[in-house]
Amino acid sequence: MRKKLLVCTFSGGRTSAFMGRMLQEHPKYKEFDKVFLFANTGKERPETLEFINRCDKQWGLNVVWLEANVIHEKGVGTNYKIVDYDTASRNGEPFKDMLNKYPLPNNKASNCTRELKLAPISKYVKSLGYDEVYTAMGIRFDERHRESNNAKKDNVIYPLIYDMKVDSKFVRDWWERQDFDLQLKDYEGNCDLCFKKSLKKRLTIIKENPESANWWLDMEQTYSDEKVPRFDLRTNVSIEELVEMAKRPFTKAQDLHELSKQQTDLFNIETDCFCKAN
Repeated sequence: MRKKLLVCTFSGGRTSAFMGRMLQEHPKYKEFDKVFLFANTGKERPETLEFINRCDKQWGLNVVWLEANVIHEKGVGTNYKIVDYDTASRNGEPFKDMLNKYPLPNNKASNCTRELKLAPISKYVKSLGYDEVYTAMGIRFDERHRESNNAKKDNVIYPLIYDMKVDSKFVRDWWERQDFDLQLKDYEGNCDLCFKKSLKKRLTIIKENPESANWWLDMEQTYSDEKVPRFDLRTNVSIEELVEMAKRPFTKAQDLHELSKQQTDLFNIETDCFCKAN
């Protein structure tokens, strides 16, 4: 009799990587077969791919790297193909292929998440042939408002909420004790200029790396239409407008963990007391 399958989706961030390590060792999950999956959109940062590869090699996770195989025939859903660190797309190829069939993803319809992540993962997991499948989501205790109302029905579990009550500070502190870490600030992670990031974060990314906007600008200008004129329908700011805004003064995003450390260090500085009596 086959065991139950636990699917651990690897986003490429510190939290999902920590969860992967925890699931690998936690006695509660020994009864499960486990599969660690990363769905590459082609627009992840190089540092993200390097980090996933390092986690995989150092911990022996056997991460399965997936990319969407978009079937352009009408009525036929997206499939998957298996890649690896060396063959993974790095120039947005799966994303662009998806745009040749589906509209620009946006805040109201995340076609990128559906077609580039959920569909390949779902198809791959189904191919494994398990009757009982659970999915572990890397949502922390301080993000518990994001927990799905359908989690029980969909066999979704939240180990970082219910097993460890892990928050952002705990995860970053844990990584500081390891011999490697994700070489990105907390606002830089995953798809480099994702429209789900705040305006401040995207402006900061463009300010620090102007070339990061080029691909997104090209895709927006090529695939926009009257119904979906831009990626960001929340602020209604186009990529072209973002590039111009980044040239003007604005308050940049900060790595909140590094900022917290600086504030802590400030209070730990020892000085002669300036108020002591003469």
